[in-house]
Amino acid sequence: MTKNKALIEFMDYLPFLKELVKRDFKMKYYKSFLGVLWTVISPLIMSIILTIIFSTLFKREIEYYPIYNISGHLILTFFVTATKQSLTSVYHHSGVFRKFKVPQYMYCLSNVIIAFITLLFSSIPMIILAVVLGMPFHVNMLLSPLPILLAFVFTLGCSLILAAYGVFFRDLNHLYGILTYALNFLTPIFYPIEIVPVEYRFVWDFNPLYVFIRILREVFIYNTIPNEKTLIVAFSYAVLTLALGVLVFKEKRNKFYNYL
Repeated sequence: MTKNKALIEFMDYLPFLKELVKRDFKMKYYKSFLGVLWTVISPLIMSIILTIIFSTLFKREIEYYPIYNISGHLILTFFVTATKQSLTSVYHHSGVFRKFKVPQYMYCLSNVIIAFITLLFSSIPMIILAVVLGMPFHVNMLLSPLPILLAFVFTLGCSLILAAYGVFFRDLNHLYGILTYALNFLTPIFYPIEIVPVEYRFVWDFNPLYVFIRILREVFIYNTIPNEKTLIVAFSYAVLTLALGVLVFKEKRNKFYNYL
């Protein structure tokens, strides 16, 4: 499929994608007493719990520790939620693809968009905490959407790869669960990177999520602009992963029907 045909296909099914996002978003909070409000309360509660647990260890080392905590938690939760749901998005909707001509990536894209909307709502507690803790507001905070958008692009690329391979390897769902569990410890969410021995930090440096989280913390908490190297690495992770995701999905999609 050429680029023009792919773009035309996407635009043709854009109304379908919008309805899909609306439907799945409503289903996510169907019969929920708090509804969307839970996306605001949940990270706030988690941040308070982790702050209470680790405040003795890290509060003196990390300025505005609750915000430091919640900023990392938001991006990691978004990534894990979107990719986990995308992993099974194609083969869970195999019945739809057999009856109707619908681009298979639409369900994957819908999952990422819904997780991203949830991320945006969940960002409200971070602002609330900034006000409550008396953190000074500054111009660099306006750059906060940048790492969040880069995380979205990176997550979409990973989601497309997982959605494609999830059709052929059903056990991948269990293996990926172990990997995402490990990410909780390989990403500096509740602890400072300084506690990791220098000789082992290269493992954390290869974690793209850490790069996005670090940029968000620099512009939102520490009132600094990330250096050029960090920005280049972040953009490279995001763009190259999305390109790889598109290529993998495009190459595998014609083989889906043999496994669905």
